[in-house]
Amino acid sequence: MTTLSNSDSPVLESHRINRVLIVTQVVFFSSVALCIVINHGEMAENDGISFYGVYHATIAILAIGYGVATIGLWLIATYFKHSGVGSFTVVAVRLVGIGLVALLLTPYNKGAIFNWCHMVVGVIGALLQLEIALQLLRHRPSSRGFAALSVQLVGGIICAASLPDWNFAYLLPGEIIFQIGFAGTLFIALHDFAESEED
Repeated sequence: MTTLSNSDSPVLESHRINRVLIVTQVVFFSSVALCIVINHGEMAENDGISFYGVYHATIAILAIGYGVATIGLWLIATYFKHSGVGSFTVVAVRLVGIGLVALLLTPYNKGAIFNWCHMVVGVIGALLQLEIALQLLRHRPSSRGFAALSVQLVGGIICAASLPDWNFAYLLPGEIIFQIGFAGTLFIALHDFAESEED
């Protein structure tokens, strides 16, 4: 596993953490894609990625994807901490990772309390991801960063429109678009850090 070492150059560390992000996000999105191949029915469209955390044939697959993503986010947060990113952003990135585990531990189909907890964790996680994107843009503004944030916002709007009973059942694609935007935001921020360290 990649760890951050004080003896390595900043440029080397930035390239390593970029690889960590790419590998962990590929595992995460691959696990979601495999879940969709296994079951892409109406319940998945209505309940989003969380459906795969309660559907018996996909629980383990999603757990692997979430677990790997959590490790990646924790390592990225550590890198941010040593790169001058604000402490709120560092903590928020780690909380997003913890939130993925919390989503698995609060199956929404096991009663009102679990459902309520699951929704609260999901909403807080999404808001944290948006705030992380905004903080990274504030730290290093770029047109690519704004583009990634725009993708996040489009996905968030689709998700928000899918939650009420409006016969607009596109929560699953909305969540995927949102997560693509968030992954793009992290990748662009890390790439910009690498470029600045090479200068």
